[in-house]
Amino acid sequence: MRGKLHWPVLVLAATIVPSCCLALQAGGDAASRAATLELAAKLIGAHDLSGAETALQKLLSQSKDDPLALNLLGFIRMQQQEPVRAEELFRRAAKLGPHLAGPHVNLALLFGAARAEDAIVELSEALKLSPGHEQARLLLREIATKAAAGYVRSGDPDRALALMLRAREAAPDDPDLLVDTALAAMEKGLYADGVKFTLDALRIRPDFPRATYALARAYMGDSKLPLAEEQMRKYLAMKPDDASAQYGLGLMLVAEQKVDEARPAFEKSLALDPQQTESLFQLGEISVQEGKREQAAEEYGKVLTRDPRHAGALTGLGMLAFRDGKLDDAESKLAQAVALAPSYYKAHYYYSLTLKKLGKAEEAEREFKISTDLQKRDKPTARLAPDRP
Repeated sequence: MRGKLHWPVLVLAATIVPSCCLALQAGGDAASRAATLELAAKLIGAHDLSGAETALQKLLSQSKDDPLALNLLGFIRMQQQEPVRAEELFRRAAKLGPHLAGPHVNLALLFGAARAEDAIVELSEALKLSPGHEQARLLLREIATKAAAGYVRSGDPDRALALMLRAREAAPDDPDLLVDTALAAMEKGLYADGVKFTLDALRIRPDFPRATYALARAYMGDSKLPLAEEQMRKYLAMKPDDASAQYGLGLMLVAEQKVDEARPAFEKSLALDPQQTESLFQLGEISVQEGKREQAAEEYGKVLTRDPRHAGALTGLGMLAFRDGKLDDAESKLAQAVALAPSYYKAHYYYSLTLKKLGKAEEAEREFKISTDLQKRDKPTARLAPDRP
């Protein structure tokens, strides 16, 4: 499971080692040293940084090169908002205690998503030293996914994928990281890679709803619709009350031209979540295909009641008006649709037909060209939610 780390837990887990290991290191009585380190860690957990530092300084006065004491002191400096000094102490602790994973984990915690690449380097080293280090794995997932999402939002999916691939190298058997890597690959349109990574995740954790959903999305993007449907149905067997997934199944069935099966999926989505506006819109689209124009107009109207700026519903009503010969009404609604959703090819297409009927040949030709260019790039997978919990 993905989760956030809380620093007192991390300190206690990452820095304290058994007294049998302490006995192998130079400086002071092993039992006394272990007790002092344990006390300092507990004081840090209780937010008594001053008391913890007093205890640690006692140890460091006896041995200035004590890696465990330096690591804990570095954590105190991090909490005191002294990142430069904290980094120096963690790096010194790592050098003096080459067998310790803790300083590397704490360096990663210090760097966070703002320095994700550096953090992943440190966590890779921590996991080499301690492959089962759960805090390191949790932190790796948290930092990598947060930073990758930021890169995607800023329009840099290449960097997002590169980061996730590095994180995956650090923990190749982590199914959560494999799914997150798949999602990053799909952001770049690499759906075959998305399939591979999610299948790897499911081999490690067969009953993994999030991976199953991601696999359905990857198959859909890779135009393998029957496989996509199979995985979405498998996901819904585990999560039957997921309204968005019911909507996703409906989309897949529409793409497979299984309209009779798609309608119940959209209706179930609405029953689970009456605010699922997109499912209501898709019901309008199905009604058009079934020749139920009055029902379609009613469904589109309900969508616009909830969302007056819904370009799909405006396009649907504009298309119906065009077919009824109500060209002025069609022009008005379709003009709104293309303004609200410039990349929606269907709106441009019907707008071009309407303009042509109105004798506006030059504008009609422009809209037709736009619609043709956009249709080549349209993929229904873009309308699926990218991830599930």
